[in-house]
Amino acid sequence: MTAQLRLLALPDFPVVQPGDDLAGLTMAALSRADLSLSDDDVLVYAQKIISKAEGRQVALASVTPGTQALQLARVVQKDARLVELVLRESRRVVRAAKDVLIVEDRRGLIMANAGIDQSNVADAAGEQALLLPQDPDASAARLAAQLRRLAGAAPAIIIADSFGRPWRLGTVGVAIGCAGLAPLLDLRGQQDLFGRALRVTVVGHADELAAAASLVMGQADEGRPVVLVRGLATLRGAAVRAASGSERHQPATALVRPAAEDLFR
Repeated sequence: MTAQLRLLALPDFPVVQPGDDLAGLTMAALSRADLSLSDDDVLVYAQKIISKAEGRQVALASVTPGTQALQLARVVQKDARLVELVLRESRRVVRAAKDVLIVEDRRGLIMANAGIDQSNVADAAGEQALLLPQDPDASAARLAAQLRRLAGAAPAIIIADSFGRPWRLGTVGVAIGCAGLAPLLDLRGQQDLFGRALRVTVVGHADELAAAASLVMGQADEGRPVVLVRGLATLRGAAVRAASGSERHQPATALVRPAAEDLFR
């Protein structure tokens, strides 16, 4: 059987505003493309539209930086108001240098600037910032439930953001929220082509899908924030079926390596 995965950006998705019904907008976009959902589908959403719909936009003029933010802003050479927002969203600072502020955010994610971004936010003066969703896994679960009611199908949901990586240049899409699929696929015990049992292979399943979808979404003015992924059940059928129900309902934070196992923290 030919292995094939299809990634389809939903067409003409509107600019999302606070309070928008993302499930309803998704169904309308699917209808425009003459598409319907099935239980085997995966919908990947750009984090920005989740944050916008949830009203996570902050005017920098409303932020008063504290002493720590002022001191750290001089080190990283960033707007102290933005640094203040980063600190509010973080458990601790991991690394700070010129133009670099890596933190452990309050969801446990290790990332630059606590995921706070100013790109593709409607403000020409750059005086608005967009925070991550309060709970991306809960956001994914709500979307999944709403789409199930509207479509009569239960597609999996991934909320994707762009992360930098240790050891390598460039950002890639990663899953910061998911519902209805295993974020990790534990293939240990399965056999390779020559009958040798895999001993250490655990696949970042949700991250791979987020990275694939980000190719279709783009990073600038493409306006393609929702991607429909089809063919996953066939492509990875055995591995996906092997994932237990509890694995399929793990949060995306399961992808974060525990600090005790992290040689670099």
